[in-house]
Amino acid sequence: MKSIEKKLKNNISINYLFTFIKSVDFTRGLWMLYLAFKGMTLLEIGALEGIFHITSLLMEVPTGAVADLMGRKLSRVIGMIISLCSLFILMFSDSFWLFALSFVLSALSYNLDSGSGEALVYDSLKALEQEKGYTGVLGKNEAMFNIASILSLFIGGILGEESFMLAYTCSAVVGIFSLIISTMFYEPPIEKVVNSEHSLKNFFIHTTQSFRTLFSNKEIAFLTVFTTVFSAFATVVFFYIQNYWRSEGYTVSRVGLYLSIGSAVCAVSTLNIGRIEKVLRKRKWSLISQYPFLFFALMIFAGILGLALLGMLKGITDLSLLFLLLTMVGESGMYVTFNSFLNKHIPSHQRATIISIGSMLFSLSMICVFPLFGWIADTSSFYSAFVVLVVISLVLLIPSFLVIRRFLRKKAVAV
Repeated sequence: MKSIEKKLKNNISINYLFTFIKSVDFTRGLWMLYLAFKGMTLLEIGALEGIFHITSLLMEVPTGAVADLMGRKLSRVIGMIISLCSLFILMFSDSFWLFALSFVLSALSYNLDSGSGEALVYDSLKALEQEKGYTGVLGKNEAMFNIASILSLFIGGILGEESFMLAYTCSAVVGIFSLIISTMFYEPPIEKVVNSEHSLKNFFIHTTQSFRTLFSNKEIAFLTVFTTVFSAFATVVFFYIQNYWRSEGYTVSRVGLYLSIGSAVCAVSTLNIGRIEKVLRKRKWSLISQYPFLFFALMIFAGILGLALLGMLKGITDLSLLFLLLTMVGESGMYVTFNSFLNKHIPSHQRATIISIGSMLFSLSMICVFPLFGWIADTSSFYSAFVVLVVISLVLLIPSFLVIRRFLRKKAVAV
């Protein structure tokens, strides 16, 4: 029994290491620049990102079911193998369609890890009766991601200045280490509600029941949609600002430095996410005290608004770093606080699948927004694209807050 308890505790430490090593990706701040170097237009790059998210949209829930029914550890290991295959194809390709294949495999590897990793950690804590500490664990895990991002973006910028292929080769070596670490996890025990036989029928039953669990609770379902849409907006800003800075004459290394600064600020904020959440819960603003992730969603909106306003203020482009910081910190804080909230309200045997449903909604948002932003930036300007993103955000933000306020009032009446 003590041996199992030790293995479950080790899952938390191993996950920190796995997250850090896996996130040391020297191509994170370069891939859009790399594709442009290979001759892709912004519209084609947007289409490739759309292909990534269409694949993710189709495969998120099935891969979540794989993690729930066949094991979170197995799902992670397979995901890392496919990730390496995707990277090698990207390194040695020159055509749009081979790039598209790479993006399909990349999406599949992401799907296999996204729900399984979070479920593995939460259920390890639950088996140890320590799930109340999940917010802190997730905050530290997000900090590991951001610390790795600091190194990745800064060093990646230097490597990319020398050679894109050098950056991709170094990332492949790190990916092999990530694969080795992924084999070290211990599968946490979870309650098996459906037959353990891995038949298509049971996959279908499990998937439909997971959808029913999520969408039967209107509050949880709506908040899941709301946060995934704003997370998509923040992701669009993070990726396209790289090309925006290049269009302003910034070097690849300077772009990497700016993105690494953003990751550094995110690391500090997520390490202190528990304290930030406590402060927000003590405020008299009823919505934010009940749902701290709404505060971070407003930060994302403020960052996008700032970038749009820069179009009217020529000559102070460096302020864009400040607005990127707002967007990145907002996205990290929203991710940690919302996922902590979500995991408290979903059953273990459906955890990976329900988390994957959220990722599927994120992909759907990206399919709509990412190519649109690229097309506007290509045909008009980056500032015009930021303005459109602000308008879409505002159209969603105001009615969403009204609906969330209604949920809060119903809770108060019920009590």
